[in-house]
Amino acid sequence: MSLEAKMLENIVKGLQHHDASCPMPAQAVLISNFDRERFDWEDINGVPVIAADDIQPERFRIQCEGSANGIEDALEEFINAPEQIPIEEPAERPLAPVTPERSPFTAS
Repeated sequence: MSLEAKMLENIVKGLQHHDASCPMPAQAVLISNFDRERFDWEDINGVPVIAADDIQPERFRIQCEGSANGIEDALEEFINAPEQIPIEEPAERPLAPVTPERSPFTAS
């Protein structure tokens, strides 16, 4: 089986798995720039094929509204959001007095 046929088979299986497990429809199949040029696919089963810089050759990712692509932006927004939970300073407690004691490391 050729690499193109094997990759196409894997993408079709990936789309089937996505459709069975995700309530959001697939928006695109992301593949490497190299594979996009090499295979010249416009769409697979009606889903557009798009070249993406962050996809390695012979790999793919199904893009949909529910995918984790862009999670970094959402995480950064959450981290930089004004604090929602008040943080209380610890109560000041006096330190216990230090009393000179004989060290267990010195001879008596």
